[in-house]
Amino acid sequence: MNNFTFPLEEQRFRIQNCQTPQILADQLAKLCLANGFEYYQLCLTLRRGLQQTDLTLLMQTPENWAEHYAQNTTIQNDSLYLRSQSQSRPLFWQADVKLEHEAFLPMDCWRQFGMEEGIAIPLHGPSGFYGYFALSRHRKEPIRLQDYFHLSYLGHIIQEQAIPLFSPEQSYLSSREKECLFWVSEGKTSWEIAQILGITERTVNFHLNNAIRKSGCKNRYQTVAKNIITGELVHAVNRISLTNMIQQPQPLSA
Repeated sequence: MNNFTFPLEEQRFRIQNCQTPQILADQLAKLCLANGFEYYQLCLTLRRGLQQTDLTLLMQTPENWAEHYAQNTTIQNDSLYLRSQSQSRPLFWQADVKLEHEAFLPMDCWRQFGMEEGIAIPLHGPSGFYGYFALSRHRKEPIRLQDYFHLSYLGHIIQEQAIPLFSPEQSYLSSREKECLFWVSEGKTSWEIAQILGITERTVNFHLNNAIRKSGCKNRYQTVAKNIITGELVHAVNRISLTNMIQQPQPLSA
């Protein structure tokens, strides 16, 4: 593989300063070229609720590939996406080499369009996020282990930058609204929440109704589910309890 056109830290800096989807797509194209590849695909799936998911694809691909993908592939049968749900190790495919991945990846189809070899980095993130970043090329050139470490690092930088650009708008709940929803998730009634927080039941209902309205939901239970999925409601550090600790005694050296 050719030497990088610009060093790793500069590539990281360029990605982290992408403020719009188009700028991100342009930088991914430059990153692709700088690392000796011709094509890339970035697949992001961001959840709006338990049954609602947004799919975003950024790609620079061979001619007619995007049309072929749109007509023949859905997220339900995108092999790379399905594999990213169950594993975090990279996927390699190379020309004239039959790998273990041959059985479940559409190698013949990719090679037909000129993507002879490549590497795909599964991406995992908060709130059940899955996706992948894949680089490919038509020329035959070994993919080295050091190239994987380099691209895996950049894949996580890309993920961190891309998720905010494409995420559904947050509900922007107040701290009190989040607190009331937490106790709803614990099965508490409005009266019980009022006793716990030291406020009136009417005030509890006021906060819950605000949370329901901001979240575009129909009731408090849907509101809890949606905001957990989208990451608005997260674990409170002060509610984390130590339940297991396994210590291996280390004898003092003589």
